[in-house]
Parts: sequence; C-alpha cells; structure tokens
Amino acid sequence: MARKWKLRWGGPESLIFFVLLVVAGLVGVIWLGLAHLDRKAPWVNLQPPEGVVGAKTGFTLEASDPDSGLREARVTITQGALEKVVLSRRFPPGGARGEKVELPFIVEPQALGFKEGKARVTASVRDRSWREWFQGRGASLSREVTIDLVPLNLAFVSVNHLLHAGGTGVIRYRLSKPAKESGVVADGHFFAGFPEPGGPSGAYVALFGVPRESSGAITVELMAKPGWGQPVTQRVTLKIKPRRWRHDRMNLSDNFLQKVAGDFKTANPGDPLTVYLEVNREMRKANHEKLRLVCSQSKPQPLWHGGFQRFLGKSMARFGDQRTYIYQGRDVDHQVHLGEDLASLVHSPVPAANNGVVVLAEPLGIYGETVVVDHGLGVFSQYSHLSQMDVKVGEEVKKGAIVGRTGTTGLAGGDHLHFSMLLQGEFVDPLEWWDPRWVKTQLEGQWKQAGTPSPAKAAAAPAKSGKRKGKARVRKQRGPHP
Repeated sequence: MARKWKLRWGGPESLIFFVLLVVAGLVGVIWLGLAHLDRKAPWVNLQPPEGVVGAKTGFTLEASDPDSGLREARVTITQGALEKVVLSRRFPPGGARGEKVELPFIVEPQALGFKEGKARVTASVRDRSWREWFQGRGASLSREVTIDLVPLNLAFVSVNHLLHAGGTGVIRYRLSKPAKESGVVADGHFFAGFPEPGGPSGAYVALFGVPRESSGAITVELMAKPGWGQPVTQRVTLKIKPRRWRHDRMNLSDNFLQKVAGDFKTANPGDPLTVYLEVNREMRKANHEKLRLVCSQSKPQPLWHGGFQRFLGKSMARFGDQRTYIYQGRDVDHQVHLGEDLASLVHSPVPAANNGVVVLAEPLGIYGETVVVDHGLGVFSQYSHLSQMDVKVGEEVKKGAIVGRTGTTGLAGGDHLHFSMLLQGEFVDPLEWWDPRWVKTQLEGQWKQAGTPSPAKAAAAPAKSGKRKGKARVRKQRGPHP
C-alpha cells in the first residue's frame, strides 16, 4: 500500500509536485512583492509654515507612511551655490509604520555660512517599499524663505502734545527694518502705522483714538511684529486733557416706538419697546463692526488737504453725549453718541469733508443711507441718515463735492446729517478735524517738523483749551439720533 503512494521521479506524480512547488513559489514572490509595493505614498510637512528663518529658528518635520514605513528623512537649505543638510534621519525596518513622525530641529543660518536674503528649504522622505527600483516611494516639499539675522528695533520719536479725551493722537516711531505689522495699541484697540509721509526710510506714523474716559494720563503700547519671533513693544505714558461729557435724557413716545417697530426687522420681533431696544443695542453693535471692517484698509498716504469742511447746519447733538433713554418714566437704555448731528433745510446737499475715496455707499442699519470716505492713513469720515447718495464705492471725491442729501433714513426722528470721524473704525471727536490750525500743527506738523522733540517734551501736559461742560437735560423725543 505504501509503495503505491511513493513518488517516482520521472513519473507523472513528480511532475505534479514540481508544478505545485513552482506555483507556491510564485504566489510567495507575488505576495512578498505586493507587500513591498505599497499602495500609498508617504507624506511630509514642515512646521511652522512661516517663510522667515531667524538667527536661531526651530522647525519640526512631520511625516508618515501608512504601508511600509519610513526609510529616511532629510532637510536641506540652499542659497546660491551653498547647500547644507540641517536634518538627516534613517529609520529601522518596520519602525513607525503608519505612525506620524515628528522630528524637531534647530537652524542657525549664520553658523552654516548663510547670509541675509532669500533661500530655499527642501524636506524629503522615502518609504521602505520596493518601488522606484527598490529605492522606495518619495515625497518632498520645497519652500522659499527669507533669512533674517538682524533683530528688529523699535524707537518712540514723538507724539502731538494737545491730547484730549475722545480726540486723536499722532505718534511717530522708527523701525530698524520693515516689520510684518506695526502700530500703537490704545485702550485695547490696535491702530496700524504707516510710512511717515515724506519721511526717511524706517520712519512711521500712527494715528490713534484717545480713550473717551481718562483721568489725566494713559499708557499706550508701540508694537512691531517681525517676520519671526515675538513682537517688539515699547510703552509710552501720555498726559490727557479729561472731559466732562454732556448728559441727555431722551423720552421715548409710543408713536416713535411703533414707527421703529415698523421700519426695522429684528431677529426677535415682539412689543415695540423690545424691538427698539434690540435695534438700539444689537443692530448698533453690528453696524459698528461693519464700519470697523470697512475702515480696516486705508490708503498709505494722506489724501486730505487742510482742515476738514463742516456741514453748515445747526448742532443738535454732540460727539460723546451720554444718552439715557426713558420710557413711561423709567430708564430703559443708555448709549454714547459717536458723532455730530447737524440740522439744516430738508434734503440739504452734503459736501465731502475733504479729499478721499468712497469705501461705502449703502444702507447701514440705524444710520440709514450712509457714505464713508477714506482720507488715507486710517482716517475716515461718515455721512448718515441721507435721503439720497450721489457717489459710489471706489469714486474719488474732492473737498466740497456733494456726496448726498440730508434725510431721515435709519433711526432718525428729523431731517439732519449725522457726521462722524473714524480712525481705522474707531470713532473720534470731529471738532479737532474741523480746525485747520489743529490739522496743520498737531497732525501734519508731526511729520513736517524739522527737529525731533525728546519724549519728555512730546508727552508734556497739553495746553489749555475750551471744554464742554456736562449738563443734564431732558428733551422731548422727536426721534433719537444714533
């Protein structure tokens, strides 16, 4: 029986065995090949993504291969004919398969012989597959960078000495080299700086809003962000002329509330008082955010010429008025008036306060039909409650050119113009801008002055000027003005 199953070479049984052996070998080779000819390529990334390399900059190479695992990783920097390897790593077989690898490394360009200027960083990895003639699949990225070896220095130069609460401040400063961003932080708001008009390279000027509430001194912070690393800052203490703002108590009538409820669509419609409070609070905030967005980009040079032209109308409300709204004998809201209300004849033509470019001409919530003009260096003027607008966005206007006509659109109870001045979206007192002498000495005089005053003189106490006395008054509501 045993002899019946014994293989005899040369017989049909041996041929079958040989064929099966070859097939098994082929299957094994195919399986082994497929296992090493993986389906997915590796990937590689460099952090941080910024394109600046400082005197000592940290990077992290991130990479992974989901199938066969990584074989090697390499990072080089090239500048002209000079190329240096700043990271080289080989991985053991079977290591880090499918896992994300993070390899931190430090680059010190000067020690490697590089100079300031453009360079190229290249990161590459290979996996352990048999592809590419057993060299493995590869992945790479190449990024142009700027080698920056000189630290950024920031120096305060001067500030205008007539600083009033709610007014405009002008700070000059110098930078040793261009920064990604620079300016002044005042009362939590950042005001971007611009190259000083007609000034030397590295000279900058930033116009900022002085806080409306001040006890006599504030501290602002000059700030410059380099291409890499932490911002450079310098604190400057300034003396401020405080103000006592007027107080106005405004009675809300049922007829007026009904009108507001009919004119404005709110997210939570209800009784007329609820609608009015939502308009006066939430819509006001949304409108101010829209103005900040519109005023976030400005021409980098002054477009204005001389003092700003005042609309010839009677002053009905002033900048900084503290308003308390009263309904049926109780206080229901409080807001601050952030412009000048000027009343004249119905549908009076409204002139542009100065040369500039129109950046907004559309309905704006509580302000109704509104035109905003950019005058450069972050300075904007606003014209609201218009019955018609005679300009469009992008149009250049000259001082005195008609931008629209007065009206009652928005939250207005009578025909008038609401005029505001803004610095990068923050409201400031228009009175200074209407004064040609202030514009010449306190504003333009900062960058046209021949000498550079010392910080002590620059921050000296402001000269005396007229002040507004705070008077509490109760006014019958013809319709509140924003």
